[in-house]
Amino acid sequence: MKEQYNLSLNGSGNSSGGVYNNVKIRGEGTILDDIDCDVFKTYGTSEIQGNIKTRQVTVFGETKVRKDLHSENVKVYGTLEVGGMAAVTRTKVRGTFDIGENFTGEEIDVAGGMNVKGNLEAENFNLNGACTIIGMLNAGKINIVLRYEHSNVEEIGGEKITVRKKSSFFPFSKHGGFLKTRVIEGDEIYLEYTKADVVRGNNVTIGPGCEISVVEYHESYKNAAQSLVKEYKQI
Repeated sequence: MKEQYNLSLNGSGNSSGGVYNNVKIRGEGTILDDIDCDVFKTYGTSEIQGNIKTRQVTVFGETKVRKDLHSENVKVYGTLEVGGMAAVTRTKVRGTFDIGENFTGEEIDVAGGMNVKGNLEAENFNLNGACTIIGMLNAGKINIVLRYEHSNVEEIGGEKITVRKKSSFFPFSKHGGFLKTRVIEGDEIYLEYTKADVVRGNNVTIGPGCEISVVEYHESYKNAAQSLVKEYKQI
């Protein structure tokens, strides 16, 4: 078996792709082709002009992947942009993560921003911040905490779906952020500051700040804060 070497770029430089053990970029670095490695870390600015397959990605700064990303763990403390699709088992974002196509994973934890130009599918999706998902957000458990930015998702589906406003130290301040979506469908649904055409679920609770065209429920429905719901019906 051929020995795998480490790759380290310091300052400003580039390297061809290949198979490595650990890859570290400090400063500005460019990988000119596909790369397969155990650990990929950036401290500064980096670009991968092909695909990346790795066990762990850690970004302190800014990283751009032109094509696809496959990883077991991704940690972003800055900005990560993927031009193609991303398949990540566990994702932790404390900054911004942009995906150009579909995103699949198991555990997604975002405190910041996430933008997906396709569908997002996961076991658990936790967001404290804002997201834009052009396609469908589908997860077993979805927990969204809204801040000041707006979030837009075409459709949302899951077992337990919770959308809440971030608590404020200033009780009389107006909260600008809201979630806008076309359809929300799940078993247990609780919503705050959400604008939706259709909300469909087993047990549905509408909290403050919502504007819903139609609520369809199986067992229970509650408009806890007298939000605007144009029509509701048991099905």
